Amino acid sequence: MSFINCGAIVNGKRPATKSELKRALTAEPANVLFDTTSVHGPRSGDIIRADIADIGAYRLSVAGPDPYRTRKWYATVAVSKGKIQVS
Repeated sequence: MSFINCGAIVNGKRPATKSELKRALTAEPANVLFDTTSVHGPRSGDIIRADIADIGAYRLSVAGPDPYRTRKWYATVAVSKGKIQVS
């Protein structure tokens, strides 16, 4: 399984906390986007929408609130048994 480094965007804004990301993925996955930050590797430069993405083949390593400037929290997003899991 491949890992993809990325940031998260919820309703056009970066989530301030990991809890906020978890709530958004549960309540409104269509409004959650993951922007990949790696120049190389799978899906480099892509925007991945949580509700329709083929996340099952990957684990998303999310740095937040901003993966470029402020990394105060980290999360791993993956699909397990058909559900999006955040750890």
